Amino acid sequence: MSKAWFALAVAFALAACDDPPVAPPIPDMPSYAADVQPIFVANCVRCHGANGMLNDGLNADGTPSSVGPPSTCYLSMYEDGGDCTDAGLMAFLCKRGAHYCALGMGDPPISLIEYFAVILTQDEGGMPPLPLPALSARDKEVIRRWVLNPVP
Repeated sequence: MSKAWFALAVAFALAACDDPPVAPPIPDMPSYAADVQPIFVANCVRCHGANGMLNDGLNADGTPSSVGPPSTCYLSMYEDGGDCTDAGLMAFLCKRGAHYCALGMGDPPISLIEYFAVILTQDEGGMPPLPLPALSARDKEVIRRWVLNPVP
């Protein structure tokens, strides 16, 4: 009888090891620092703000892609950097941070981040570009909730 109990205990222990990790719950009101910046660092910053630059897109193997560098959104920082007055914009001295890129524009208002990271699929030009892996549904939902109230 003890061998049967031992086998049963081992089976339960092995079954417990096969459980996939549970993702942390999605916060109702995500913040940039705690919830969104880690997503951007893992998926976006290599092109949108690494070393204070907007960099050419890279394929998954590290070779340059045909996408080219983005035109705005330094997602490595929350606030704008540089001179974002009209004069600075004309001189390309402004570095628009994540907060600016999360603000909705147009009618209906849609932010650059929401449009490219949440709404569009990669096949439609969504970010990150192919062949890089797409954002997870969880990451997209965290970003979607954050752009509703883009707090630091």
